[in-house]
Amino acid sequence: MAQTYVIGRVTADLERKISINQHPYVRFDIAENIGGRGHSRTQYFQICAMGGDADRLIRARVKKGSLIWVSGSLELEIFTGKGGTTTDKRLKILLDNWGFVPIANKDVLEQPPSKLTAASAEIDGDREPLPG
Repeated sequence: MAQTYVIGRVTADLERKISINQHPYVRFDIAENIGGRGHSRTQYFQICAMGGDADRLIRARVKKGSLIWVSGSLELEIFTGKGGTTTDKRLKILLDNWGFVPIANKDVLEQPPSKLTAASAEIDGDREPLPG
């Protein structure tokens, strides 16, 4: 079994479903950009989360456009298309763990380095004393 880690954007809003065995699950795709300048392309993974993992994704309000990382077992799945006549393959990850990818504040990144240094050296002296 291949363990993999992927960072990508969720392609559609998540929808909680219930399996035949009455267990909650979510199935969604994430898009990962691979390749360098001029040769960039998008690769899609189908993510399957079950039980508590599915509930945590829904409670955290993961939605279309969310940038997340996922880890899990990678499988190559063969499936039949919607028309029922063609078969295709897709990369599927059975979710073990996940989290949001932190995005840096754009305003802070655009400031010149001198302003960043001056702001970080400033100390706020108007704080309440710690309880003794």
